[in-house]
Amino acid sequence: MQTSTIHLKARYYRDFPFGQPLGYAYDDLALPLDATAFLLVDVYGKGFDPDHDLGSVPELYRTNVEANRAVVVEAIRPAQDAARMANLPIIYLTNYLSPGLTAQHEWRNMSLRTVNVDVLEAWQEPNDILVHSQVIAPQPGDYLIKKQFYSGFFETHLDSLLRSLGVRNLVVVGFDSRICLGTTVTDAMYRSYRVVVLRDGVQTGEYEETRAEGWANFMAIRFIETCVGYTATAQEWIAACKAMKEQP
Repeated sequence: MQTSTIHLKARYYRDFPFGQPLGYAYDDLALPLDATAFLLVDVYGKGFDPDHDLGSVPELYRTNVEANRAVVVEAIRPAQDAARMANLPIIYLTNYLSPGLTAQHEWRNMSLRTVNVDVLEAWQEPNDILVHSQVIAPQPGDYLIKKQFYSGFFETHLDSLLRSLGVRNLVVVGFDSRICLGTTVTDAMYRSYRVVVLRDGVQTGEYEETRAEGWANFMAIRFIETCVGYTATAQEWIAACKAMKEQP
């Protein structure tokens, strides 16, 4: 039986020749439904719903939710709806406070000194940081993989799940393009998964020096397009899924 396929025009960046790079180019990707999954990286937090109730979310996470709300509502959720329409596996990656994180762990110490958050306290469940707003909450039949650190492949069951599903192509959205999403898609490429990041379905925390022009997110996307895989827009992905459904 012939497998249905999503055909997506995806962008990458040609960083050659040195000094005068050729720049953006596109490939027409064929993404078989039985070999493709839709992956959401760290799209959690109270406050994405229409009431915008941020509850007791600490300032760092409150700022992230407010900055990312439009990305979730206007890009990620519609792209996810298209993936559901195509009957693709929907896989969530989310953080949690694992038993392996101790007071002596260097990641905990880094968090304290750079963002003034003690994850041993802030991530105790239940909390408003790691919950899913209803607009983007997992549905019955979705998969949820918990991770402690940035990459969704580090000491998790993500690779085993993908292989058991027969997945070779990942369409990815979420946060943050430099850190958790960025390291996850890099690790995916290491394992020979073909990655397509929906570039308007990602965002990063900008520095004071980069905020006005959004350069940190720009560079994260450029890195993905040069060193990891492809990007497309949410609307391009949605159109490709609709076109697949209309195939005879």
